[in-house]
Amino acid sequence: MITFAPKPNAVSATKPAEESRFDRIRRIAADKHRQAYAGPIRREPSKTGDKRPT
Repeated sequence: MITFAPKPNAVSATKPAEESRFDRIRRIAADKHRQAYAGPIRREPSKTGDKRPT
């Protein structure tokens, strides 16, 4: 006679994987990129007057 047993838990409880070296590098680069962005680049207005002939 065949007896059925409950199926074992297929997903075993493992500790979360550590952050890989490449993930850490990407995260650090993204943080630096975020800090470096200070808004749109603005040019200083020209200090000389309009030189077009009137």
